[in-house]
Amino acid sequence: MKVPTMVLVCLLCACLHGSAAEALLVSLSPQEVEEALRQGREKGDQVAEYVNRIYGFGKEDRHGENGIIRTKWSKLVVLSGLLAARGGKPSEEDLNGIITSTDLQIDIHAFGDRMGFADSYTTHLVQSGRRVDPEKIAADDVVYPAGDGAAVSGFPGYHATVRSYFLYDKINPADRAEIVLVKNKKKVSFEINLADYK
Repeated sequence: MKVPTMVLVCLLCACLHGSAAEALLVSLSPQEVEEALRQGREKGDQVAEYVNRIYGFGKEDRHGENGIIRTKWSKLVVLSGLLAARGGKPSEEDLNGIITSTDLQIDIHAFGDRMGFADSYTTHLVQSGRRVDPEKIAADDVVYPAGDGAAVSGFPGYHATVRSYFLYDKINPADRAEIVLVKNKKKVSFEINLADYK
């Protein structure tokens, strides 16, 4: 291969690689919105599983803490897919609510032995040594289905989703972050790179 051709190929590869993960999308262009909606329609009733796999983090074992990054892009994909599976499509109001949102939603799933066990849990992010607290936080818990022949009683009998909302103007969407869940003075952390998410 000639040197000029090799340089051109290297530059092209660098451009393609560099554009894959630059930063989490805080503002979506009309084309990006349409692409997210199209992907959702294509996934249909499989959209939640698809997005959870791509945007998930944490332990994969049955009762380990794990979570999902809920970006504007992923919310559009999920909304479009779920509605398409029922023959519908998102309203302009729903789309505008997601597109104009000022915060990044991060859900962390935890398991416990009673209803309300996660009500006292808190979260925060750490970026470049700086702590960022969520603008708002809420815990929704439900009885965890036993399944797989497991007994209905016993640990863990309950599942909670701790939803945290971090203002975009307080985080760096192109940087790594540590997500910290504080539960009863014990900390569980997750390392993520926001640039890996659209």
